[in-house]
Order: sequence, then structure tokens, then C-alpha cells
Amino acid sequence: MFEFLTRRHAAPAETPLSEVRFTREDLFVLLGGSDTGMLANGEYTIDFDQIERYGNDPWRHDMAARLSPTGLVDAEGSPSDELAAALYPLNKPGIVVEDGSFPQSVRERDERTVSAVFFEGSASAIRRLPGRRVGFSVTPLGGEGVWDAAFRSLVGCPPLASPWEGQVVETPPDPKVGSALRRGDEAFLRGLCARYGGDEKALCAFAVNLFSDSAISRGMRTFLIADYRGCLFEESLGFVIPQANSSSFWAKSARVFPSEGVVLNAMKVPFDPGSDEIIEYGAIEFNGDGTLLDALFRFHAVPDWAR
Repeated sequence: MFEFLTRRHAAPAETPLSEVRFTREDLFVLLGGSDTGMLANGEYTIDFDQIERYGNDPWRHDMAARLSPTGLVDAEGSPSDELAAALYPLNKPGIVVEDGSFPQSVRERDERTVSAVFFEGSASAIRRLPGRRVGFSVTPLGGEGVWDAAFRSLVGCPPLASPWEGQVVETPPDPKVGSALRRGDEAFLRGLCARYGGDEKALCAFAVNLFSDSAISRGMRTFLIADYRGCLFEESLGFVIPQANSSSFWAKSARVFPSEGVVLNAMKVPFDPGSDEIIEYGAIEFNGDGTLLDALFRFHAVPDWAR
């Protein structure tokens, strides 16, 4: 399935990778199935009937005819070295970081625009391109030292400010916590810290800033993160389908306030390996001098009171 990883093409591409528009079907063929974040191809977008009836050869032939003039694939649809390297992490069990929200049904709009996968020192992103015709670009994120800047440039997020010392306040999965933050309810937040622990001074100071300065809320960004490391992806149907089947799997949504350097994490972890039951809890992180990706990659362990 992954023969393209060993095929070599020495000639440089005639069209820059950044200028090439890939269809869902192109990426399905090139990746041998779904991308890990399932932005291009997931359960609501793959045409399983088409694959069952015809396989993906028609998609491969169409892709080769359209993209071989760019030099990024050959006449058989095998990718060049440059494209193969950019594609490499995108179907692997790494850490996925996306902006927006994930649709829960075929009727819901997918608000994500970027899906980046970080796997064993490699990182690339799929970006949804604007326009009526569905299309995607593939962007390698370079070496680890530039991952944060490269990812932030794709999603248009500034660096995180660092006015805090790196505190974390654990919370129950209760919408009242978010409401108290928005209205600057210091009494509620002090009670929260008294019950669950955490730095009430930092939490109350952030809530006061959030309540008094609407620009902080306007600058908020939402991200989805899932850690597939250790998972085994399904391949029995002849193509890759990501699976959250590791005991170490975790996922979270993160509301990031860049100007404050504060991240509100809504954590989800399996109750037991292989269980469909989920433990949910919150972790408000005052990021200190860390980067955006530092905060998004960080796993906040399940508090004893949440078990």
C-alpha cells in the first residue's frame, strides 16, 4: 500500500508544491486512505460505494492525468520525492492539531481549515483551499524548531503572550466554569479553586481581564488535538482508516487566548482501554513562556476526583 515511499524520482517538480490543488480523491490515492485528521477523507466524505464498485484506479488515473504535468507525480500517479516526504506523516498515528470544530454528522458543516500531523520528527499539514470547488493543499512544516511558527502562519494565530508562571487549574466539565470566566465571577472561581485546587489569583486575574476587555474574547482561537501515538490504524478494507485504539489515546479541544497566554482545555480520555466510556474534565493552563504547540501537545492527566 505504501510503495510510493520507496519509489524515487530525482527530477525536481515543475510546479511548486504550494501551488498544487489536490482533490479528496487525489489525497485518498496518494495516502492509501484517510488522512489521520480525516479533513480530506473521513467517514462523512469517503465514497465507499465508489470504492467497492470500481476500486480507486479511476481516481488514480484521473490524478495522474491532471498532476503529472506538475512533476509532482509520474504518469502512473506515484509521487516525487518532495511530495512523498510531505505526505509521509499525514496518514500516520501521530499527534493531530486542527483549527475549528469537527462535524458530528453528515449534515454538520466542517469548520476546520487546517489539519496538521506531527509524527516522529516529521510534520505536514493539509489545508482546505477557498472557493466553490473543494480542494486542498499539502504543506510540510519543516524541522521541529520551526513547527510552531509554521503552524501558526497556516492558521493565522499570533504567538502566546507569557504574563503567567505556568499554573494549571483543573475543573469539572461544567459550562458554569466558562460562564463564570466570561462574567468575571471571582467568588465562583475562588470556590472552584478551593474545591479542586489551583491558583485562584491567576484565575481571577484572567477572568477580570476577559470580562473587561472584549478584544481578548475576539482574539480567541479554537483547536482540536488528538494523540494517536500507539494506535493501530485499520487497513483490512484495503485502505487506511484511523483508529483511536490505544490505551494512551487522548483528545481535547482547546480555546486559546493568545494575548493572555491562557488555554482552556476540555480533555477526553477513555475510561478503560477499549472502552467507549469517556472521562471528561477541564484544565485551564497559564502557559508561561511556552509556544502554542507546547500548550496544544500537553496532556493533562486525569484528576483523582474525575475517576
